[in-house]
Amino acid sequence: MTTAAAADVRAPAPFTLTILMLGNIVIGAGVLAPAAMMNTLTADLAVSPVQIGALIGWGAVVLCVGAPTLAFLAGRLDRRSVLLASLALYAVGHAASAFATDYAQLLLIRVLMIVGAAVYTPQAASAVTLMIGPEKRAGAVAFVFMGWSIAGAVVSPAMTIIADSVGWRVAYAVLAAGAALAAVGVALRTPPGLVPPPVSFADWRRTLATPVILSLLAVTLLQVIGQFTLFPYLAAELRRLSGADAQGVAAALALYGVAGLVGAAAGSRVVGRFGAPAVQAASVGLMAVGLAGWAVTAHAYGLALVAIFFWGLGFAAAVSMQQARLIAVAPALASASVAFNTSFLYLGQAIGASVGAQLIKAGRDDTLGVVGCAFMLVALAASVLVHRRFKA
Repeated sequence: MTTAAAADVRAPAPFTLTILMLGNIVIGAGVLAPAAMMNTLTADLAVSPVQIGALIGWGAVVLCVGAPTLAFLAGRLDRRSVLLASLALYAVGHAASAFATDYAQLLLIRVLMIVGAAVYTPQAASAVTLMIGPEKRAGAVAFVFMGWSIAGAVVSPAMTIIADSVGWRVAYAVLAAGAALAAVGVALRTPPGLVPPPVSFADWRRTLATPVILSLLAVTLLQVIGQFTLFPYLAAELRRLSGADAQGVAAALALYGVAGLVGAAAGSRVVGRFGAPAVQAASVGLMAVGLAGWAVTAHAYGLALVAIFFWGLGFAAAVSMQQARLIAVAPALASASVAFNTSFLYLGQAIGASVGAQLIKAGRDDTLGVVGCAFMLVALAASVLVHRRFKA
């Protein structure tokens, strides 16, 4: 069994961090899939973009509740077993989605399978804390979380093209196969015995009673609300405003993901020099610039791509830096704080998707970027204030 003391000196097996990152690629791609396949799903299932956005919103509600709850229940289990179970559930869920006959079935399956995502991302971060010493931990967490950026850069655009050319069912089948392969990788390369020190119920309460942790969680919530006010509806808005076809939407999503990958890679390289708070603030600032740019350029496809690039530069680095900040301020509470951060991240997705849906229903589609930018600016101010007050 790996203890906290051993975690400071025990190195991961070769390619372990890469495998954990690959698992996050699949997790991220599954979470973002409805947005990537928005136009195809709305046409084939005869539903509105708001209903497809609800696939993300309701899934986010499950993720919000499930991340800390399942982290608590799995507290004394081997991280490898937990990660394997989550990927297996994800594989089965996506396979079942490929055979869904209507929107109601697709929504039900998503609510059930998304539990796998609620488990995987925070517990992958927990596994990193058990294998990597404090001096390299922030960079390792950022690297593992970079899987979400790659999902946006490669897999989400591929989902758009696959869904448009051969159908969304095939896209779900591809995600099922990816989850199964990631599970095999975790089984082969993640060392057994990665069990964190027990986190008592009192520790979970202490996590939520620690002002600096609550403040950081609020920053996570605000920045994700800002992002998801627009993101679930990005494909539909590109088609509506600029007339982009499936290839145009895929290119925009790819640019967003590539920018996220660049931003995450840059963040993981410079965090040791500038610190996670500074990198996180810069990332949120870039997202605010991108959303503001979208608000004034979305009708012109080429200019909209520039705005999307700036927006994309910040999204992945901002989240990974928040995880690094939480781990740094209270390493003993990392399992709980990172799980709560994941919970707040998905709560932000649900709230953001709901805010966007209400704006669309009210005929205020053109304000999605403005409202998202406003949330980002508040998140940026909050992030700076937390650093000044708590030095976190």
